[in-house]
Amino acid sequence: MQSDGIVHLATANNPVEAHVWRQALEDEGISCQVVGDLLDAGFGDVGSVKAEVWVHANDLEQARAFLAAHHGAADEPEADDA
Repeated sequence: MQSDGIVHLATANNPVEAHVWRQALEDEGISCQVVGDLLDAGFGDVGSVKAEVWVHANDLEQARAFLAAHHGAADEPEADDA
């Protein structure tokens, strides 16, 4: 994994949850981005379209630990994260 790459951290149940996680992570000094939060605007409420939070690879473990401890949210590592 490249230390300067951007990787998937977690998939939220909805865009609001993703933005709450983003704000909490940024308050901890972890830069991140919500992706897919506006996709439902074009498709309506599509269950398979979920907002995701992405972080720099070098912040991944810290971000996972923070979400797990405070929000119970970090996804299991994906195969392409290794």
